[in-house]
Amino acid sequence: MRYHLFDSRAWLVAAVFVTFVCHSLSNAQLVDDKSERTNVSVDVYYESLCSDSMRWIVNQLIPSYSELKNHLHITLIPYGKATHARESETGPWQFLCQHGSAECRGNKAQACAIHSIQTSEEAQKQQQLTVKLVGCAMSARNPSTAVPQCAQDIGLTEGTQKLINECIESSFGDDLLAANGDKTHNLQPPLRFVPTIIINGVYSKENQDVALNNFSKLICHHLTEQEKPSICSSVN
Repeated sequence: MRYHLFDSRAWLVAAVFVTFVCHSLSNAQLVDDKSERTNVSVDVYYESLCSDSMRWIVNQLIPSYSELKNHLHITLIPYGKATHARESETGPWQFLCQHGSAECRGNKAQACAIHSIQTSEEAQKQQQLTVKLVGCAMSARNPSTAVPQCAQDIGLTEGTQKLINECIESSFGDDLLAANGDKTHNLQPPLRFVPTIIINGVYSKENQDVALNNFSKLICHHLTEQEKPSICSSVN
C-alpha cells in the first residue's frame, strides 16, 4: 500500500511538472510568434490640401487600418511639393506650398499634431491616434484649420491638445515642417506625385500604383497566409 501511495504522489508531481513546462513553453511560443509577426513599414508623403492625398487617406488608409494595424508601422510626412528656406541659420523659415499658404498652415498643424502625439500619448496608442487625427483632418471641410478640433474629437489628452496648440503658434512647428521638407527632398527617386507611398523603405512604381488603388491588397501581399486578417480574403 505504501508503494502504491508513493507511486500516485510521484505521478501527481510529474503531471504538475509537465503541465507547468508545457504552459511555459506555450507562453514562450506566444511571445515568439508575436515578435516574429510581419510588420510592413509604410511612409506616406502627402499635403494637407491635396485632393489625391485626401482621397487616399479617406478611402484607402482609414477603411483598412483597423484590420491591418497590427501589421503596419506608419509614418505620415505632411509636406509634399513645397519648398522652405531662411536667410540665416537662426532666421524664420519661409514656406511655399503647392496649394498656397493655407496648405502650409495645414501641413504645419499636422506636423505638430503628429509630434505631440508621439511625445505625450501612451506608446501603444500613438499610431492609432495619429492615423485617426490625420484622417479626421483630411476629411474635414477645411483641413488647414481642422487639427485643433480633431484633436478634441478623437479624445487626445488635454496635455497633448495643449502641446499641439502651442506648437502651431511657435517657430518649433516651423522646424518640424522644415524637417519634413528635408526628408521629402532627400527621397530617391525624387518625389513627383502626392501622395507618395513607400513600402519597407524602398520606392517602387508597382507598389505605388497598387497602394493608390488597393492599399489592403498591397499590405496583404507582404503577409504570410497564417498572418493575413479577414480583410485579405476580400481583396482582389
